[in-house]
Amino acid sequence: MVQVKEAVQKAKAYLPQVFDSVDGRNVRLEGIELTDDGKFWTVTFSYPEPSVVGALSGLRDYKTVKLRAEDGEFFGAKNGLSSAGLL
Repeated sequence: MVQVKEAVQKAKAYLPQVFDSVDGRNVRLEGIELTDDGKFWTVTFSYPEPSVVGALSGLRDYKTVKLRAEDGEFFGAKNGLSSAGLL
């Protein structure tokens, strides 16, 4: 089973592969959760909103990545915040 630190690393690596707007800079971990059944990790990140990069607005976009807990393989992703049961 993939441990929490490895889940974060794997999920972060998937971000730019799945979402063109994520360039890997200024990505911040916002939350991680193992589903109640122990089958999936959901990992939420935020990064500066692309339309305001360089501005001091503080607006951030959020992305949630879902990984299989068994092997860390990508299972899904979505825009916005998500709890484990909603992805």
